[in-house]
Amino acid sequence: MNLLTVDHITKVYTQRELFHDASFYLQDGEKVGIIGINGTGKSTLLKIMAGLEEPDAGNVVRANHLVIRYLPQMPEFDPQKGALENVLSYAQIGSVHQQEDREEHEKWNLESNAKSMMTRLGIYNFDEPVGHLSGGQRKRLALVAVLLTPCDVLLLDEPTNHLDAEMAEWLENYLKGYDKAVVIVSHDRMFLDKVADVTYEIEYHEMKRYPGNYTYFMQRKQEDLIKQEKDYEEQQKEIKRLTDWIEKWKNTPTKVAATRSKRMAIEHMVKIEKPRRFD
Repeated sequence: MNLLTVDHITKVYTQRELFHDASFYLQDGEKVGIIGINGTGKSTLLKIMAGLEEPDAGNVVRANHLVIRYLPQMPEFDPQKGALENVLSYAQIGSVHQQEDREEHEKWNLESNAKSMMTRLGIYNFDEPVGHLSGGQRKRLALVAVLLTPCDVLLLDEPTNHLDAEMAEWLENYLKGYDKAVVIVSHDRMFLDKVADVTYEIEYHEMKRYPGNYTYFMQRKQEDLIKQEKDYEEQQKEIKRLTDWIEKWKNTPTKVAATRSKRMAIEHMVKIEKPRRFD
């Protein structure tokens, strides 16, 4: 079942087109990695999914009652409140309609889990005001808050930034066992290799879906590139053949119709873009 569909969107940011008629879909339980060179709009795509930005054209369709949680690159907290207090404020659970003892039990579990995750991610002083924390510590604190909050879709923007190898491994294992859908923007190829089961590449203002992790994407990408190069070269040869014929016979009265036909053939070709090698 599709939880979220980005349908033929166009997005222009600071007079630069990021997406043009681009599409994306997310199914229940998928772990999706989004890759692309800097400036292609990966973070903007997450914000569009989260409802924080709107496309200039196209639609975003979300399943009914879909709950989305988003980890930005630069999280914001109340700088006066302590680390744990900020996390608990963000990740509130329970309802006024629940029995009081159950609500208290869930609050206790939430606090216990928060302390455990914070410790895993190198935050040991739970009462430290967030204003005293470094940017990296605040990013890790935001990761804890997002992971603790119940949702259907988790959107993570560069989640391994500011994590050491042990912390990144913990996050890998956590997400592999996570039963909800996750969309991850990351330059950490090893992390995506271990976590993602679907890869989207943003390139030439479009999004292309590849089933599989980063390694499988690279294999398919190479295959697609070889085919595109072959198709491009064959089309260029055909264009040259037709152009040479036109140049040879364009002033011959008996060849007027054939010349026009060949010009039309070139004009109506769906031009194959010259492939650019992927690093």
